[in-house]
Parts: sequence; C-alpha cells; structure tokens
Amino acid sequence: MQPSDPPAKELSSTTNTFKKKTFENEPCLASDVEPSGASTTVEASPSTTIPVWAGPSQTVEEPSANWDYNTEIFETADDNLPPPSPAPLIQHQLAKPAPPKRASEKAADEFLQSISLNMPGLNSPLEPSVSDGTQEVDSSRPKALTSMKTSVMPKIPKKWKWEGDLFVDFAKNQAEKVCEVTIKDATDSRDNGARMSFMMAQTDSIRIQKLYNVTDLTPVFRACGEAQQFAKLEALENQDSRALHGLFRHMSVQRQVAVLPLSLDGAELALLFIFSSSLDALCRFLRVPEHLRQDSHNTHVLVALLPWLISSAKYSKGTTRNQVDETIQQLSTPSSQSKDSHRRILREAAAMAIDLLSIPRELVDFMQFSNRKYCIWSLPADGAALNPGFETRQLKYVLDKTKAMSVSLDGEARVIFIHVGALKTFYELSAVVIKRRDAPEVRFFTYGTHESVPSSRWGVREIFPLGGIVTFTPLAIAEDPVGCHSLMRNLAQHPLWECYLIPSIVGLSHALACGKDKPVPEITSMDSCLLPILDLANAGSVSVTKAPTKHHDGAWIANTLEKQLLEVEDVLRECIKSSMERFADCSESDILVEADREISQDLVNMELQPTFMDNYRRFVVIRAASEETRSLPEGGLGLEWSSISNFAFKDDYFLGS
Repeated sequence: MQPSDPPAKELSSTTNTFKKKTFENEPCLASDVEPSGASTTVEASPSTTIPVWAGPSQTVEEPSANWDYNTEIFETADDNLPPPSPAPLIQHQLAKPAPPKRASEKAADEFLQSISLNMPGLNSPLEPSVSDGTQEVDSSRPKALTSMKTSVMPKIPKKWKWEGDLFVDFAKNQAEKVCEVTIKDATDSRDNGARMSFMMAQTDSIRIQKLYNVTDLTPVFRACGEAQQFAKLEALENQDSRALHGLFRHMSVQRQVAVLPLSLDGAELALLFIFSSSLDALCRFLRVPEHLRQDSHNTHVLVALLPWLISSAKYSKGTTRNQVDETIQQLSTPSSQSKDSHRRILREAAAMAIDLLSIPRELVDFMQFSNRKYCIWSLPADGAALNPGFETRQLKYVLDKTKAMSVSLDGEARVIFIHVGALKTFYELSAVVIKRRDAPEVRFFTYGTHESVPSSRWGVREIFPLGGIVTFTPLAIAEDPVGCHSLMRNLAQHPLWECYLIPSIVGLSHALACGKDKPVPEITSMDSCLLPILDLANAGSVSVTKAPTKHHDGAWIANTLEKQLLEVEDVLRECIKSSMERFADCSESDILVEADREISQDLVNMELQPTFMDNYRRFVVIRAASEETRSLPEGGLGLEWSSISNFAFKDDYFLGS
C-alpha cells in the first residue's frame, strides 16, 4: 500500500532525525546542518532530551520538534479533567489504553517496519502497549526515563599531565639528568587551538640545551602565534624538588628562558617555553593566568605552548625553513663574537651548577686562592671516583673553573667535600680522624641530596668546625676515676667541648670498680667511687644519656631532662639497671669488647645528627691505658680513641692554667 502525502512528510522527518547523531563533545560542521524547511531537525536541549533504551548499547533520541503528534487524542482526553501538573498528565495518558490509529499512521508504521535498520529501539512503540487495560509506570516520571542506565552518563575525563626525565646541558653536547619532572595543571587551550596533550604525545623527555635571555627571544616571539596553553613544571617526587630549586632560582635571577621545539612526525609545529613566574614582563606579554603564578617560591616554573608560524607565500615559493633549534641557537651567538660567546656560555653553565648545588659565594672565592687542594668523597651515594654521579660531576665542574686542584683523601687537601648520602662510609675512614685532630685548618663541607637525610640538610654546608664531644669506656672510669673526673671538669669548663656518659657504661663501670666482671644485682647496694662523677652530672656539667636516633627527637630531649632531675643515687640505680639489661647475655671475657661496640655505635649516631656535626669537630672515646692494645670495634675506625694522658685539646685554651 502506498502512503499518502501526510505519511511521506512524517517519513521525511523521521529519516532526518536519525540521519546523523551529534555527540556531546563533537564539533558541529556547517555541512552537517540541513537547509531550513519542513525537514530540518531541531535538536532538543540537554534538559529535554530523553534517550530511550531498547538494548544494551543502542539508543534513539526523542523525535524532532516537527514530528506530527495526534493532538486530537490528547485534547479529547483532557476535556473532563481539572488542570493537572505536567507529571500527572503524562502518567494519565500512559495509563489509558491506546486509541485506534488512523489509516495514515498505520501506513507509516508498516513502512518503518519494512525497512531493515539495525536499530531495535526504532521498532519500539512510542506509546505504551495495551495488556489488561492498565500498565504500571513510575509514579514520578515517564517510562522512557525509568529505563535509562547509568552508562549513558558521560565519563569525567582525566586531567592531562606529562611525566618524563629532565636533562640539562652543563657542557657542550653533554646532557646530565637532573630528575624526573611532571607538567600538570594545564589551562584550557585558547580558541580550541594547539594542546600540549597533542603536541607532546611523541615527547618522552625534556632536554634544556641552553638558557636564553628574555630580550634575545624577541624574533622568536614574532614568528610564533599567541600562547595557546599554560601549565606548571615541577619535580615528580618530593625528594627531587631541592635538585630543581637551584635551577629555577638561577633562571629567575638571570632572567633566562628555556625553549624546546615540539615535533610531530618530523615536522616542528610549536615551541614550549619554560620560564620563571617571577618574570613579570614576560608573564604579562604572554598573558599568563594569575593563579599559576601564585605560591611559586622556585618550587615550579611555568610552561607556555606557542605555535610556530610561517606564511603560505614562503611555502608556495619553495622556501626551505631552517630548523627551529638552529634558528634559536643563532640568536645570541653571532660568528663575530664566537669566542666571547663561548666564554659566556661557560660562565653561565658554571653559574647554573653553583645555583643547582647551592654553593655559597664565600666558598667559591675561597677556592680561587692559589694552592687550594680539595678532595671529594661520594661513595656509594653518588658514584665513585672513577665514575662519579651527577651532583659530584657538577661540583667538580665548578671547582675546575677555580684554581683548586683535586687530590686523594690521604693528600694535603685544604677542603674535603662529603656527599650527604655518604656520611656513614666517610666516618669509617681512619684518615678522617687524623685530619680532624691534627689539621684544624682543613675544612669539611657536605653537598648534594639524598633520601636518607632531611631535605633541610641538602646543599652545600660546612660541618666539623671546632671543639668536640668526649665519652669514656667503663674500664677507663673504673681504673682511674680521679683522672676521669679531672678531665670531665676541664671539658665542662671549655666553651667548645662537651662530655656525656652512656647509662649502661656507667653501670658496668660501677660493677668493675666493685670487683665484679659483669653487672649483677648485688652491686646495687655497694658503695661506688663514681659518686663524684655523678655529682658533675647532677650539676649539669656532664650528661648521662644516649645519642638521639633521629633529627629533632623530642622523646630523647624529654628523657635527658628527666634524668637530670634525679638524685645521684637514683641515677646510679638507673644506670645499673640499664647495664644488667644490656650485658646480661655477654660472657665475662667478651663484655669489654661488647662495651666498645656499644660506645662506638652510640657515638657514630651522635656524629650523624645535624646539630652535633654542625657544632663539633672531634668525637673522642677515652679508654684506659691497658686497653690501647685491644683492637678497635667494627665501625669505630672513624672515631678518635685516646687515653687520658694522650688526649689534648690542641687549641691552647688551658695553656695559661
């Protein structure tokens, strides 16, 4: 049966409705829009679109606005009803049996069922089916809405970010990896222009070959379009932030910018500018959003994406365009000034390394004097002498620009540099003991970064200035309590020296002084020759404590202060108790060896604490004269072991007394 004219009009509207489905984020082209007329599809707004689900993954949209509804049916049904709200009206119509269709409607339905479209939702009736006269529907919305599934909701896109290695050329054609960085918090691209997510899709690392002054980049900005997108660049891991801090600070102070060409399939399409947010004029020129510039403190820099432009006329004439990086390299290095430019590049590279390592200017000036010799210890944190790590190479690069000369640790070094991650191995070297004791003119500096130390200790800082800390072995106190007491009084009077006693060692000293080979319970009631020494502790001249185990150890401070409030007898009882617990499993022949190991471990822990290494130079263990033939314990080679008679302050403080 051939449809009449009205059904043909309905067919035109129906086919136009499903001709092209426009997705939410798909751009609409001019070619997709039909001419105005009866067949134009009017897209419903998001608040009026009702998807109808007839299968697991296929949908049809609500018919277009010019679909010919049978309004007579709705008008007749509403004659005898009070004015209802919109929702009850829909429920009322869905609940009534469907009225008989006109001939034109039947013809359109038959035609739609005859075409083979793989859209089951198209064959679904637009009106509810008739069963027993009524149909259960949702009490608040039409069935079309109740059949929606959660999967039709659009997924929230993940915010784009880029991660990769950052390399910097500190010497010509020699790139050094600084750390892993991330580019994040990207702004929306302007006018749907170029995006970093697309332009950096083939970029897995960033290499800064050179830093350029802002004024040198004027020709480059003229050849670029407007900045399309901005983002932040910072260290990927927190422990690497200090490594970038020096580089960012250098770029800020020197007003320099890094420029990276971005290529896709071999064609250079854009430039990525890396610069500090403190460059106000540049930020205003590029129109950087204000929220990206806040709270920088050299913890991050900004990146801007600018398209690289060239006129179509040059392409039509067959003009060959130079590589972007080649063009930039020629900006500040004219051939007539190649030697001066080379010197300037070297100076800039050295200045960058100085900022990266946070080397004080006073130290650089000190190393420029004649006859300056230095030694570097970095094993194992930053490589060995033959294969140094990144931070050690940067330090050597700076020192090579001065008049200083590198020597071995056994040589006559004027300055010794220790990587912060290599302090434990440095303390095991016996040569260090001699230099700290006999060569007060030798200066010690730590440098670099490491995860084992707090970030506040990173960078270059001087350690082991003057003075020292002294403790005693149990046999030294037991054999010569008077000599130990006299030395402790001198240590208390010296402004640069301190003395402390380990509680378990004091208890063992009391046992040895009472004629026992090891601590036993009965020594608690025995008289002690250590009371004058404990009187010094009661007066605050000597500390009875152990070394702290971590930086800013509040529990250690509280425990030390608590013991200072005890009476002398109470302190002795606490020391005896600690000694019995510590040496309970030791044999009588091994107890002194175990005591040496206890002292060595505790004093090395004290050396590693920033407060002590920043204020004291020598860490000394006073032992009895009879103990000098006994071998030193493991880990104690880096400590100074001496008898009372051989110990000397070596600063002439008591020369006049």
